[in-house]
Formats: sequence, structure tokens, C-alpha cells
Amino acid sequence: MPNMEKKNNKLIKRIVFGVNTKTLIITFLVFCFCFQISFSTDISIWPKEIKFNYEPGYSNDAITLKKDNDNYVPVPEWIKGEQENEKCAYIKGQSNRKIQVKFDSNSDNMNFLVKATVITGEGIGEVCEGFISECDLDENRWITLDLNGSLPSSVGIRTFDWKWEATALPMNSPYCPIVCVPCTTTHTYYTLLAAPQDPLDEPWTSVLDYACDWASGQTTASGAATEITESLYESGFYYEASSGYPQYGDSWNSFLLTDFLSDLGSSFDVNCLDMAKAVTTFSNAIGADLTLTRFHSTLGVRYPLNYIDPIGSTSATNNTFSSPLIGNDCRTGGFGYHAFAEDDNNYVWDATLRYDTDANPDNVSNSNPNCGNSTTGEDWELPCYIAESEYLIRLVDSWTKYDNEFIIDCSDPSDCGYLTTNEIYVE
Repeated sequence: MPNMEKKNNKLIKRIVFGVNTKTLIITFLVFCFCFQISFSTDISIWPKEIKFNYEPGYSNDAITLKKDNDNYVPVPEWIKGEQENEKCAYIKGQSNRKIQVKFDSNSDNMNFLVKATVITGEGIGEVCEGFISECDLDENRWITLDLNGSLPSSVGIRTFDWKWEATALPMNSPYCPIVCVPCTTTHTYYTLLAAPQDPLDEPWTSVLDYACDWASGQTTASGAATEITESLYESGFYYEASSGYPQYGDSWNSFLLTDFLSDLGSSFDVNCLDMAKAVTTFSNAIGADLTLTRFHSTLGVRYPLNYIDPIGSTSATNNTFSSPLIGNDCRTGGFGYHAFAEDDNNYVWDATLRYDTDANPDNVSNSNPNCGNSTTGEDWELPCYIAESEYLIRLVDSWTKYDNEFIIDCSDPSDCGYLTTNEIYVE
């Protein structure tokens, strides 16, 4: 028995140590070779150019953007050392997103596995892993990479950083992967509600910078249009009270958007047509679908107004173009027309004025149908997402006496005006 046990032990040692020793030697040699390759130089691969908007439409990529009326955002939007953060835009929650990238490396005879991870900010997605061959680098090819993860679900303008990491696979030793030196790229993008609409179906970044900031966090067209309307009302413009003429396009259709953007934030004059065009244009640039709408007088004279607080005005009035401000409703002034933005469901947004919603919206008592007594007090409301019929009732004074001679009954606004709509053309 002792002899048999010794034989068995010898056999076990021969099997275990004989085979494992060879394996260990081979493993050790491979490890030493890989170790030598890995540390002989710092291997790097990096994006040379990145395209976000690389094909017509936006089923797979970003939306086509313009900087202004004459210039498109250049593509590729990111070029190493030249232009490293031109903006791009996506629809909120947009899926099937891809980018195209050209890569460069400091090493030959290598294939690479590349990934990109968002390390700061809220990004447009991540590249899980893409294979880049040596031929791709030599031939300067555009590589299409899928983006995983979701886009933000609200309007906004956001900046994020991608960390690009890679593993190099030496062509003469593919089983010796080498961890590459990582690099970082920075990108800024807009998220819109839906496809941009006329007059900016190709949005200007100079408009989106405002619209996406003002409507940041909004998920609906009504909410975004409301934020834009409120911001425009507070933007610094003043109502043109001497004549009421438009200042940024003297036709129903023309909107001098370039000039408007240049003056935005300053105390320049505007009228209702200017502001209605602005609300429509800025809202539609992020995917709302508003229409420029006008209410015209059918009276042969201007239709009367309730107490209003015009944009930029230091004092409220119900008589924008003459005095007295209240006049006990015996006035010679009013609106010949008034313009605002409206959606397909006939809800209104108006950045030109606030109106009084208290018990005496014209600040005159006992004036039906005669001149009455001036009152004080107001409960201001900026018209945002309000039904057209309710809007007109609040805007138009139901009874007014002109020149102490005849009485106008606007208790039904349709008896005092009619509505028309217009397209807008920007320049």
C-alpha cells in the first residue's frame, strides 16, 4: 500500500506541475510581452471631428440650425483645436440618436474599442463601445456611433462633457489590450418641444438662446409660450403710444427679426404687431404651433379698451393714444386693430399689455351707457393661454361714448371687430 500511494502521488505531481508549469510559463511570457507593450508608450486615440447634424431631417441626428438669417451652424459642429462647441438641437425625448466621428491616434498597427461617457452635465447619450480599425484612421473615415440613454424631456439649453476612453488592440498581439489615455470634449445643445415651425422651421441659435432659456423646464407648448410671453413683456421694450405703428416690419407679414434681436433688452418702441410676431416666432422656433392673429375694428372708429398696462409703460391707461388716461369713458381713442399670438384651439398669448380683471375693468363706474365716474384699483393679468372669446371680452370695453355723441355697444366683441391671421416672414 505505501508503494502504491507513492506512485499515485508521483503521477499527480507530474500531471499538476507538469501541465501547470507550462501554462504558467506561457502566461508569464505573454504578460511580460504585454507589459512591455503597454508601458513602452502612452497610446492615445481622440475625436478629431464630430458631426451631430449629418443628414437631412432629424430621424437619426440633430436638427438643422442657423445662426441668423444668412448663416447656418457649420457642420461638423466640433473640430479639435478649431471650433470645439458649436451648438446642436434635438427634440425632447428624441430616440435613435447617432453621431459621426473622425478619430486620430498617436499609434500605428492598432485597432481600438472606443466609448464615451457623460461625466458632467445632462448629456445627449453615451457611446457604449465602437470598433475603430487602423484602416479607419488611415483613410480618415467618418464613423457612425449609436448613442444610448435618453434625452431630457423638457425644453432647455444644456452643456455636458464626454469622457472618451479606449482600449487599443495591437495588431501583432491582439490578446494584449492596452488602456489608452482618455480625453474630454464639451458640447452645448438645445432641447425643443417638437419640430420647429414657420417662420423658423430652421431655428436661429440667436433666437433659441432666448427661447430655450425663457422656457427652460417646460414640457408643453402652452407652458413654453406662456414663459416666452412673460419674458418678452418684461424685456425692456416700450409701447409706441404716439402712433401705434409697428417698428420691426411695416407689413402684416414682415418681421425684422435681426433688428428685434439687436434691440432686445433695450427701451426701444414696439407695437402689438411687433410683439405678436415675436411671441409667435420665438415659440414656434422650439416647436409650438402659434399663428399671428389680428382683431380689427368694424366701427369706422377705433374700438374702446378696458384699463390696460402696455408693455414698458410707467402708467396704465384705457386710452393709449390721447388723454385723459381714463376720461370717464368719454374718449376719442382706442385700437383700430390689435395683434396677438393664437393656437389652433383659439387660445391667446399677448406680450403687449396686461388688462384689469377686477369688478371695474375699465376703471369707470356707472358708464353704461353714459359717461361715469373714475375709479381706482386693478388686478392685472398678462393674457397667456386664455380662450379667445374671454380674451376679447376682457380687452374690449363693452360700452363707450365717443365725443359725447354716440354710443358703441361692444358687449359682443364680434359686433365691434373681426379676426384675421397671417404668416410671418423673418429677415
